Amino acid sequence: MPSTAPTPPPPAPPPPPDSERVSPGTRVAYGSSAFAENLALNSVNQLANPVFNLTLGVSPVLVGAALALPRLWDAVMDPWIGSVSDHCQSRWGRRRPFILVGAILTGLCAAGIWFFPADKTPAFYFWWLTIGSFLLATAYSIFVVPYGALGLELTRDYHERTRLMGTKSMLHKLSGVLNQWLLKIVQLIGANSLVAGSRFCGVIIGFLVAGLGALTAWRVPERPRPAIATGPKLSVWRGWRETIKRGDFVRLASAQCLIYASYLVIDNTGFYLNVFYVNGGDLAKGALLKGFAGMCFQLGGLCAIPFIVRLSQRIGKKPTFLLCTASLVVAGIAKWFCYVPDAGWLLVIPSLLLAPGLVAVMVLVPSMTADICDLDEVTTGARREGMFNAVLGWALKVALSGSIFLAGVALSLTGWDTALKAAQTPETFLAMRIAFSAGTIVFALAAAALIAGYRVTEADVTESRRLVAARLSNPKSEI
Repeated sequence: MPSTAPTPPPPAPPPPPDSERVSPGTRVAYGSSAFAENLALNSVNQLANPVFNLTLGVSPVLVGAALALPRLWDAVMDPWIGSVSDHCQSRWGRRRPFILVGAILTGLCAAGIWFFPADKTPAFYFWWLTIGSFLLATAYSIFVVPYGALGLELTRDYHERTRLMGTKSMLHKLSGVLNQWLLKIVQLIGANSLVAGSRFCGVIIGFLVAGLGALTAWRVPERPRPAIATGPKLSVWRGWRETIKRGDFVRLASAQCLIYASYLVIDNTGFYLNVFYVNGGDLAKGALLKGFAGMCFQLGGLCAIPFIVRLSQRIGKKPTFLLCTASLVVAGIAKWFCYVPDAGWLLVIPSLLLAPGLVAVMVLVPSMTADICDLDEVTTGARREGMFNAVLGWALKVALSGSIFLAGVALSLTGWDTALKAAQTPETFLAMRIAFSAGTIVFALAAAALIAGYRVTEADVTESRRLVAARLSNPKSEI
């Protein structure tokens, strides 16, 4: 008679060797720049519509366009910075000089974008926001592309990478908690003047971004990389082409875009539903509920990070990613039932359900990208974390800014009329609710389909490390 005893769980993975461990202090110092970069970019994204649309009269479509257009520039800037930092040979390292200079410039741009002159036309303010967004995008690339590459190369242990990205994501989420309250903070500090409040907060944010970026550049050591030198260095554009030829990497980058889109494309619609449908046009009450819902979203993600790290060690990175993506589909369904008139605290439920899916992107995508860098080293003979992170970062910024642009378009397609505010037609509110719920579901399902085709395993990574070690020990051999 066959045995019915349960199958014992797989043994816990062995701890990484001391040379591959990243100390808690180093993890925190590295993660501090995640707090900074999230605050710099999303403070502008959070406040752009309330300030430039509701206060200064710029069309929501034009606000979205002003934030999205710099992504065309990123397509040039990101791979160039990634390649330059890959090949940099300064006495301070490949990444840290860029991180320091980029953090200072990013802080200046994130503050300066709010110091526009008074009494100008909406067209003037559109161009002000557009030019400011281009300057911020340039500084952000100098800061974030080498910063991400630094994290990809800090350790080569398969699971230690996930722990490092878990710490980074926790600090990123703490910054997100602050971002969710920015509108309310700006209202209070500016005595209901969004312009005055955004200027004061912008200066504080600028100092934080510069200081935290400097902390990473000062406290995080760079890992020396021996050169394998199997061929000539790749040019920027050839490096870009070789990177996007890796199907598993393209799947990861595309899934990342879709998961962020599942939240951001209809986030603007959700904000207007919150204020004008759920709360009858009460901006103060809507901002308060947005703050609490956003805080629950960030704190929910923060609590999910240790669970995601442990689960990925037990069942693997890909299955964990798929489970987290499934939570987005459930969140999309919950939006339909929770965003109703006088819903109050029901608005918190979809935010909590969204949290694991969004945080999985921050924890697992960089960790899985570092695995792909190991496989790439076998074929190219080079450590190209800068280029991989440039492409990944560019895809993320396309997702963020493209989603903001599409958010304005989606809102307009529902029939939204800014002049009517809470007096929109029932058909407009119905269209907004459909877009808000279905948008999350459709994007999440598309992302899950891409993740399901991802093929890199821990065994592949282990084998690539063996091949590289063999080549280093005998450079003349053909492995």
